[in-house]
Amino acid sequence: MTLTDVNILVPLGSTDPPSIMSIDGQYKCDNGMMCWHHDIIDNGNATGSIEFSIPGQDVAAFFPVQITFQSQNLLCPIDITGVTSSTNGASIPNTMTKNVVPESYVVQ
Repeated sequence: MTLTDVNILVPLGSTDPPSIMSIDGQYKCDNGMMCWHHDIIDNGNATGSIEFSIPGQDVAAFFPVQITFQSQNLLCPIDITGVTSSTNGASIPNTMTKNVVPESYVVQ
């Protein structure tokens, strides 16, 4: 499965920006939340890491982590090969768009 527009949202427990030591992907911070972004995660780019530090003692402040992503690959590969009229059997022009967008994905 190929994931696109992947955002990993990590609460920081502080409005101070983190000090980034190393990162795969990009990040931005706003209002005490860090967004770690990847354009694509697939078989050729299946892992990534981020190393950062931020002042504070409460490790629970980093949770819950929220993850958003999209995919044009369905878990169950399905295609519509054609649409026909039930009245006369004529072919009806059609297009199909496949997209997976989770309502919620949270790590607590």
